[in-house]
Amino acid sequence: MIIGIVSIILPVLALILQCVFAGFSILCIPSIATAIFAALAFWKKGPTLALVTVLLAFAQVCTLNIQLTAIIGLVSAVVSVFLMVDCDKFREAHPELADPKAATKQMIIGFMLPCVITLLVMYAYPVIRTFLMSFFDMQNITAPIAEWSFVGLGKYQKIFTSPAFIRSLQNMITIWIFGGIITLALALLFAIILTSGIRFKKFFRAAIYMPNVISAVALATMWIQYIFNQQYGMLNSIIKFFNGTPLNWLATDMKFWAMLGSFIFGAVGYYMLIFISGIEKIPADLYEAATIDGASKVQQAFKITFPLLKGVTKTNLTFWTINTATFYLWSKMFSPVDTEASVIVPVMYLYDTAFPSKGNTQADAGAAAAVGIVLAVIILAVYLIMNKVIKDDDIEL
Repeated sequence: MIIGIVSIILPVLALILQCVFAGFSILCIPSIATAIFAALAFWKKGPTLALVTVLLAFAQVCTLNIQLTAIIGLVSAVVSVFLMVDCDKFREAHPELADPKAATKQMIIGFMLPCVITLLVMYAYPVIRTFLMSFFDMQNITAPIAEWSFVGLGKYQKIFTSPAFIRSLQNMITIWIFGGIITLALALLFAIILTSGIRFKKFFRAAIYMPNVISAVALATMWIQYIFNQQYGMLNSIIKFFNGTPLNWLATDMKFWAMLGSFIFGAVGYYMLIFISGIEKIPADLYEAATIDGASKVQQAFKITFPLLKGVTKTNLTFWTINTATFYLWSKMFSPVDTEASVIVPVMYLYDTAFPSKGNTQADAGAAAAVGIVLAVIILAVYLIMNKVIKDDDIEL
């Protein structure tokens, strides 16, 4: 009993000292989890729970960055080992408590609880905090809640009356519509070609997917420096070869389309693989029967392939919507110093609002949070509409 109580007290003490000396952070999670599992092991007398407590206790030692708390964490890990032994002895002394279903339930709880705690701390808490921040005025993101000033829907009114935010939404919608049509059409075309039995399909598949392996920063840099450069870029070199006049591809009126074209180049391979996985799941017997009935390749594509790719198409549209809503890096690469209206997107507007680079601009964390909530609502709305419009495959295989 004493071992169990000590195993609970030590991680709690380490957590308190860590918060006092270094503040609450993600490094405190192992201490919280260790205390919870120690309490469960002490209550249930479960060796499995005690084993998880031991593992968490040693993880606690690795994350604590204060010397005193690290020592306490080490003692906590050692005590947790004795707790596991004590639980084993208790089980041996009371065989009537042995219940396979209860042991299985304990094991399930033991392995799920760390994930649940992590999800709550890493995802649920930031989402809830961001939602609340969108209704308050504050100096910066890290401002204490006591310093927040309630403004209701004032932050939403501010962003929707901002010309920069409206332009960013227009750019995002353009990327989603035009970029989506081109990207998904090319991805589907390549997927159909590569699953039609052509030679060297593995090589072509790897070549088309290759841009996804390259860092997006490096890929954008290559397009800016070697494709769109006005003096020695590949496009202007081709134009000069045919005695044409070189163009300034990175001018204000063309920069957005240059950015979108390079982004599509890097995105096609990703969606192509998803389409390929969907096409390969379609039984070959359907195509053989259609061939025997005299259906051409085009007819097979419209009568068999496309109808049976509804679910995969919905997945690709969902991913494309998320990638469009979180579009940031390419805009930053094409506008590295000051944000230009031609390439601004909501996430870039969010970043500039929360962390303004200009000295005469004041940070507005509440407005930035409102932008994040608006993007989340847009993604959710598109997802629900697609689920309503695009039904799952209704053809029985």
